[in-house]
Amino acid sequence: MNLSLKFRVMVILAFITLIPTAFFVYHYFAMKEYLIEEAKKRNATYVSSLLNRFKLFFEENLSEIQGLVSLYEGVGLSSGQVIWRISGHIKSIFEGAYYSFDGYLIEAVSRETSEPDFEKKVEPKYKETTLLGVSYTDYGEPFLRIYIPTYNESVFSGFYIFSLDISLFWQELISSLPSKDTYLFLINDKGEVIAFSDLRYSSLKRVELKKGIYTSPILKEEVIGDFGTLKGMNWSILVESPLSAVLFPLRDFQLRALLAELLITSLGSLLGLLFIFKVFKPLESLRERAVSLGGRLAGVSISRGDEVKELSQVFESLIGKLEEEKRLYMSLFENSLDGVILFNDEGRVIDVNDTLVKRVGIEKDRLVELKMEDFSDELPEGQVYLPEKNLRVLDKTLVCELRQSYIAVGNRRYTLWHLRDMSEEKELKSLLEKTAKLSLAGEIACSIAHQINNPLASILGYSESILLQTREENTKEKAKVVIKQTKKCAETVKRLLDMGRPWDGKPEYVDPAKLTIEAINLLRSKAKKKGVQIEFVSHNGNLRVFTFPWQLEQILLNLIDNAIDASRTKVNVHLTEEGELILWRILDDGEGIPEGAKAKVFEPFFTTKEEGTGLGLSLARRFIKNLGGDIEIESTKGSGTEVRVYLRGLTKSF
Repeated sequence: MNLSLKFRVMVILAFITLIPTAFFVYHYFAMKEYLIEEAKKRNATYVSSLLNRFKLFFEENLSEIQGLVSLYEGVGLSSGQVIWRISGHIKSIFEGAYYSFDGYLIEAVSRETSEPDFEKKVEPKYKETTLLGVSYTDYGEPFLRIYIPTYNESVFSGFYIFSLDISLFWQELISSLPSKDTYLFLINDKGEVIAFSDLRYSSLKRVELKKGIYTSPILKEEVIGDFGTLKGMNWSILVESPLSAVLFPLRDFQLRALLAELLITSLGSLLGLLFIFKVFKPLESLRERAVSLGGRLAGVSISRGDEVKELSQVFESLIGKLEEEKRLYMSLFENSLDGVILFNDEGRVIDVNDTLVKRVGIEKDRLVELKMEDFSDELPEGQVYLPEKNLRVLDKTLVCELRQSYIAVGNRRYTLWHLRDMSEEKELKSLLEKTAKLSLAGEIACSIAHQINNPLASILGYSESILLQTREENTKEKAKVVIKQTKKCAETVKRLLDMGRPWDGKPEYVDPAKLTIEAINLLRSKAKKKGVQIEFVSHNGNLRVFTFPWQLEQILLNLIDNAIDASRTKVNVHLTEEGELILWRILDDGEGIPEGAKAKVFEPFFTTKEEGTGLGLSLARRFIKNLGGDIEIESTKGSGTEVRVYLRGLTKSF
């Protein structure tokens, strides 16, 4: 059943007067429970504290008496003098007696009476320092009897018994009561009340120790009680707090709650009347307009109910529609294949999409708040299309196709840039042109190499024949020069053919360490002639690499050969694993690569060696790229060169 809001408010006002009453009842019982629980915790804590203080009081007195007995006997005082001095030094000790080793009374001394009441015969306990029990004075005040054994050259010679008055200590405990409404009782092992917190004593009253809420047989009213027992004495400390005193704060609460109830009821009634007469008429008018507007814009039907419910349905429908459209437009903005930059009417960036962020590799927070002139010195005007435009994006340059358009929202105009990246397209075009040129150059080089091979073979053959047949030294020297230069040309032709040669054979699993050792062995004689030592260290375990063995061997031969040529004393070859990569590190201790030559070392025919062909590193790089790997060179002038070869691919353990 749909009820109007006005009717519901009237019903609520009818129950307003009951709400403070319900809160009053709830808070009354909650506060009552809280006060009782706090009193229980307070009593339990106080009892625990008293037990600890009793224990500390007994231990301190026992320790002090024991120390003074040893001290005074050590200086030669008699037993009577020892007792008299101890009773004067410790205010809680008022008398004492000394017994022989077989338990007979020898001497008794008291500061309160001329005839101390001690037993004539006491069974000795030898090495135990202990409490003998509780006794009472003629006035009914309790005190403790303490047993202290003595020794003469480690032989038991007798013992002292001292009377320890606890009335002063009890008075000290009473002074620390948590409140004036807390009562403290000392109860002996027979359940008799020894002492009240006001020092009234009664051996006639027997109590049953309880915890919680009960009727006290001593105070004759309901109390919250707690107790604890002293170990070794079987005495108990009982703490009781009258329930009426614990719940006394509730009386003040009851008065305040009653006044608050009257105030809240009056204010609630007044506000309810103002709400009915001042709000509902404009609310009904707003409802009619909102329902009509929501039906047109959101395209949903509004179920009839109270005014607030209908308004809620309208606004939820409108908000849902707006959120849906916002998600749609944001999806188009973020997922556009083009980079998008949105500027406000001041020409400052307010948003960029993820496509542009990923392309330039700069966080969105750094791009936002840039100005339009930060991107270019020559800015387009109007709604324009530029097929190619160079833009600055902080420290990067972006070559792109630019479309500029405007968006008007109210009185504000926004500028929108659509950017299609042209960098990769230009790079691809340049790469295709370079590849075509290299392909043509390779074909020409292979053709020239094949054409040169036969004449070189003839020249080499005739030169060797002349060298063998002639006897003139001048002719022999010239023949040797021709042979040397012919072999050098033949080596260059061989390298050219290697660069143009297609992959031969089939890929197979190769042990990289074994292949490296074979390459080193092929070059060891050259290194030995130059006086260079080659050291090889492998940490690749049992991994095998799936590759073309001939190409990998050529790579290692070229790189190690270059290292031998550059090195002065030693070449180090390291083989390791880095994740899914196999890494060769080839280090020499030569002079390093000159600064201007670093960028050209991989170019064909570039060399820094007097008799080099300039094809070794170019060939090695081509082969390692074909195998899906990479090569890096790091060199410092005067400190040698390090070449790193990374090889990716399938690996297999055997």
